[in-house]
Amino acid sequence: IMNNIIFDTDPGVDDAFALLYALNHPNINVLGITTVFGNVPVETSTKNALILSEMAGKGTIVYQGANKPLERKVINYPSFIHGQDGFGDTNHPHPKFNASKLDAAQFIINEINENSGNINLVAVGPLTNIANSIKQDPSIANKVNSLLIMGGSWLAGGNITPVAEANIYNDPEAAEIVFKSGLPIIMVGLDVTHKVFLSQKDIDKLSSLNNSGKFLKKISNIYMKFYKDTRNMDGCFFHDATAVIAMTNPEFFKYKVARVYVSQDNLTRGQTVVYLKDLKHETEINDNRGFVQVLYDVESKKVISEYLKVAKNYMH
Repeated sequence: IMNNIIFDTDPGVDDAFALLYALNHPNINVLGITTVFGNVPVETSTKNALILSEMAGKGTIVYQGANKPLERKVINYPSFIHGQDGFGDTNHPHPKFNASKLDAAQFIINEINENSGNINLVAVGPLTNIANSIKQDPSIANKVNSLLIMGGSWLAGGNITPVAEANIYNDPEAAEIVFKSGLPIIMVGLDVTHKVFLSQKDIDKLSSLNNSGKFLKKISNIYMKFYKDTRNMDGCFFHDATAVIAMTNPEFFKYKVARVYVSQDNLTRGQTVVYLKDLKHETEINDNRGFVQVLYDVESKKVISEYLKVAKNYMH
């Protein structure tokens, strides 16, 4: 089956792995790439998305989106993880193409209304563009086939604060709008992505395959150093690509059905509070929000070998 997707992203090193997988996968048709602030300012994420689109050679159009959270200021960008340029300070040549003049949220709304029931959203950055689309046209929530999110955490703690995962933390108000919207959500959070590990050996293997693989290895240097310095890991967690593989290979994952609430206070900002469907909770707030799938377990070796297989057979 062909998955028609809109890919919402803030490239970033791990986003580059995920986007190249999606753009080259034989069962994915990327209708457009929408960009958001996050790992880097939105202008940089747009430039990086254009570079990746060019690399895949399918002419996929890029639409620039939100440059800041709905209600908050961006204090700083994690350049010590992704580099100033989002690509490990490799100073990749400028892309040949420009982004569309159409705003990301408007593109998302148009595309969903024109292809009702036939679109999957994949969001691997802060959820600001998705929230803006819902605010402008709430009816799209019922017309989307699925929204796959790399974000949040059920039992795995946080990676930017003790309780919050970075994408949700970057715009908790947007995330709350999205989880409340009735969109059919699949949450691929740290419970899963902290179990999937891309080793230095895997990256070396990638770089031996083709130019895309060489590029991914080159941009990963600072990223891998960050993992080495902070966690003494010889590799990195495979956050964003794991989320996309949850779409192409759902059989590698296990999920629970739950309602998810997003904390917006200072202490627990960005925490995703998960109320499981089959448990009775004393304090549950029922505001009619829909149930979502929360992925919590994964066959991680299969995820890595699937990525390498797609890289080998379809990337160039």
